[in-house]
Amino acid sequence: MKIVLEPKKTKKREFSKIWLASCITLSVIVTAASYILAAFDKNPVSELATAVIDSLWGTSGVSFIGYALQNSVRAYTASKFGIPGKQKEGEENADL
Repeated sequence: MKIVLEPKKTKKREFSKIWLASCITLSVIVTAASYILAAFDKNPVSELATAVIDSLWGTSGVSFIGYALQNSVRAYTASKFGIPGKQKEGEENADL
């Protein structure tokens, strides 16, 4: 009986996924901190906090739209030029 050890596959995360996740996480943290400070009457610059929150959520929204467009273009070009997309193990291409 022969035992074959395969090297561990590492997941390579895309920069766009990391960017989107960090934008949304930062927006949620800053918004929560603003609400917590407001609950304890410790928020002296509410206009500044509002401006920061608006800009962070705006950045998150633009990042999400950009990520969605990027994936749409990838899927379109893959189907147009016959580039095989990512498949789960065990699935085969269904040629129509």
